[in-house]
Amino acid sequence: MRPWLLAASAVAFLWLCQFATVRYNYGGNWTGLFCIAPQQVLPDFLRSERLYTFNGTDGYDGQIFHLIAHDPWMTRGSAAAIGGAEFRYQRIFVPALAWLLALGRDQRVHAAYFTVILGFAFSGVFWLARLAELRGSHPAWGLAFIAAPATITSLDRMTADIALAAFCVGFVLYAESMWRVVVILACAALTRETAVPIIAGYSLFLFTRRQFAKSIAAAGAMLPAGAWFLYVTHGSAKAHAVSYLHWMPLYGFFERIVHPAVYPLPPWKAAIAVSFDFIALAGVALTLVAVARLAFRRAWTPTAAPMYLLALAVVFLGSRDVWEDAYNFGRVLSPLFLLAFLEQGIGLASLAPMAMLDLRISLNLAGQSEGIVRGLLK
Repeated sequence: MRPWLLAASAVAFLWLCQFATVRYNYGGNWTGLFCIAPQQVLPDFLRSERLYTFNGTDGYDGQIFHLIAHDPWMTRGSAAAIGGAEFRYQRIFVPALAWLLALGRDQRVHAAYFTVILGFAFSGVFWLARLAELRGSHPAWGLAFIAAPATITSLDRMTADIALAAFCVGFVLYAESMWRVVVILACAALTRETAVPIIAGYSLFLFTRRQFAKSIAAAGAMLPAGAWFLYVTHGSAKAHAVSYLHWMPLYGFFERIVHPAVYPLPPWKAAIAVSFDFIALAGVALTLVAVARLAFRRAWTPTAAPMYLLALAVVFLGSRDVWEDAYNFGRVLSPLFLLAFLEQGIGLASLAPMAMLDLRISLNLAGQSEGIVRGLLK
């Protein structure tokens, strides 16, 4: 099948999944996809919106991106309603793109945001299918992009991680086209700060190949994000992301194993959740082992260098907030999973770690699936 047809089919399927959960779980209110908590503070210009809220929860990051998409330039009061707004607003690319698509009109922002998320699902599948085709594999491997935890999380809760995941695949596909890579990396850095190791690794690779001009150009992809960072922080040099790191290697990973999550569920359900947590963490371990093996073999490619720096960042990732839930660490680690998947060679074995995380993520979607089935039976 042609890559664009695969991508279009995938997007149609994903939209139908969203439509079904909105129809049968959120009463037809599409804002349920933003996972908004009832205590979420709203600026005055949004108080009249009919938002779907989830009682008994703190919401999820989608509720923050929702506010930013309505007020990307911090001029209408959204920043005051967001805790840690300087840090959150650094991830501007997806909300700003939705705002531009909506032409700045509030009543169109929601539809534009959902369109942007599905647009990146299309891009990720298309780019991965094209890459598989160029490497002699079947283009249907492009559908593996749907298995990336960042893809599932973003489609379910409107986070921006799907964009960074798609940019990772695009980066590998266009690694030989310098201007395309610089554009993709610049957009990735504006999407999420976890793109920094990718840019640094690629620049380092070019430097070791004595391609100094290209190395500088790659590093220059950070300039738009740097300028935006200075704008949202009002010139402060404090980087909040550093607080997520720990000086002891693998501290966060092992701390999560030694102290499993406590779920307010019946004992048998809690036991299943904890067991699946360990399977997901085993998927992370498998990826780190695979990266270590590639390093031992001295693999040094445009994909391997960023992968090594991403793995190093994961080794020193110590925040319990990130490691607490498979939705959290799954979407944060998706760039590493995808680069390792592509560097090892497209196949079932290299896809296994993501599948192990997806197994745990499926528990988060079980309630929605049950609601859809009940709705269809009625």
